[in-house]
Amino acid sequence: MASIIWTTVWWFLVVELVIVLILVIPVPRKVRNALARPISRLRLGDRFSKFGLFITLGLVFALVESMSSIQALQERQTLEHDLDHAGIGGGGTEHDRIFHDLDKQRKFRAERNMYLAGFSLTLQFVIVRLCQLMQESVESDEEIKRLTAAIASEGASTDEDNSNKTGGVEMTLLGKKKNTQDKKKD
Repeated sequence: MASIIWTTVWWFLVVELVIVLILVIPVPRKVRNALARPISRLRLGDRFSKFGLFITLGLVFALVESMSSIQALQERQTLEHDLDHAGIGGGGTEHDRIFHDLDKQRKFRAERNMYLAGFSLTLQFVIVRLCQLMQESVESDEEIKRLTAAIASEGASTDEDNSNKTGGVEMTLLGKKKNTQDKKKD
């Protein structure tokens, strides 16, 4: 059962690595925004937040479990080491050496599992932050387009007012040119 769980964690780590690679590949802003807009409009982040929380909790529990098993193995090894040095233990029998080798294997697996869970948890946070940054980029681009359109429409209405009052855009430009020449003389 434990190997199925850790195999699942490993495959989840591989999928996360692929997702991170896709998210960080440099592509033009228009392409990235075209990919991010449907995600933001459908609010997929909100829909998958419970699933992400479930995965995060599972990875945290896996990390804690592997750290506790490492600690238990280290305590057992130090106890055996202290008993051997005190002369109480069995000494160097074949049975003790086999258990020592098995403990080394268990410790190796527990450390490997700890790193798998830790890296998966870290990559999950990275993916969430990358998606947030893409969302912010899409929102800022839409805000820029909206403000540009508002400025253009406001500029068109003020240009019409200026042309009626001063006799045209040429007079406005000539006035600006004259002001800059006066400033240069000073």
